[in-house]
Amino acid sequence: MLKTLTITLSMFTLTALQAMAANSASNFGGIGIDGVPWANGQIVVRQMVAGGPAHLAGLKTGDIITQIDGKPTEGSNFQDMVDHRLRGIAGTKVMLKVRRPGIAKAITFNLTRRQLVTAKTKGK
Repeated sequence: MLKTLTITLSMFTLTALQAMAANSASNFGGIGIDGVPWANGQIVVRQMVAGGPAHLAGLKTGDIITQIDGKPTEGSNFQDMVDHRLRGIAGTKVMLKVRRPGIAKAITFNLTRRQLVTAKTKGK
């Protein structure tokens, strides 16, 4: 039991360190989407960063993200999905399965997270 506890704690510590590293300014990566949650937990793509991984891969506004790395988005916590499944260390991979309105078959996208630069807007 002690061995199992030690392994579990080590895995938790590694996961926590990865999450902290992913959210640091120098290592943070994303896929370049702005999504909104549906009531069932799925994410609808509202807009994308031009030239970002999602845009370059062919995701479109209105696509519905149904899986992230093989895990269903339905019934999941939106903020947790964004913080721990969509965002991550720049250079790491993430697989999305999306449903596109008007297309019966789900579409799979394999993306690589990267640091994103967006244009800053000036206040009025």
